[in-house]
Amino acid sequence: MELLYNNFMPMLLEEKIIQVESFYTDLDKDLATFQSQSNLSCLSGCSACCHSPEIEATVLELLPLALHLYKENQAEEFYKSLLTNESSSLCLLYKPILANLRKGACTEYQYRPMVCRLFGFSFIRDKESKPIMLTCKTIKSNQQKEYQEISNQAEQGLAVPFAGDYFMKLTNIDFYLTQHQYPINEAMRYALEMLLNHFHYTETLVIDKKQVS
Repeated sequence: MELLYNNFMPMLLEEKIIQVESFYTDLDKDLATFQSQSNLSCLSGCSACCHSPEIEATVLELLPLALHLYKENQAEEFYKSLLTNESSSLCLLYKPILANLRKGACTEYQYRPMVCRLFGFSFIRDKESKPIMLTCKTIKSNQQKEYQEISNQAEQGLAVPFAGDYFMKLTNIDFYLTQHQYPINEAMRYALEMLLNHFHYTETLVIDKKQVS
């Protein structure tokens, strides 16, 4: 990730994170509106999508999480956990035991990446430009009527959230940091490396200025 550091202006990091957080706020509002329109929702306590070993994200998506962990003095400890569990393909934020206590099993639900927000309640287009809903078998089978109805409405022109549109908005925040998708744990590791590097650089710069003065 050395090139990532060299091509990213450290002074702009906090600004980028604020933009991503604002983007997530708007995205969540859009998805909440869609869920209300469609009457679709995740089953309480379900975390089946977290079981996938193929979840990927960009570094930009995980920077808010990295900053949160840093502010909570957990960044270095969590980073070490990522290194220790480097061979694991399951998201390190996933804790199955939590599914029995609350909706889902993500330890940092507020800071989850875009893919976790979009999956279940967004659309893509097939080769014929037909809208196809990105959702799970559980929703399709347990809410079959609602799923079919909203799919039909989308085909008829109903405005629905398209995953590609949101990815473009994310890209507009930072083109470089959205060009590569990484396995979720790897993306978190790179985001933490970038953030820790940034604050190390900033603190060193402050110390140097004090020494000069």
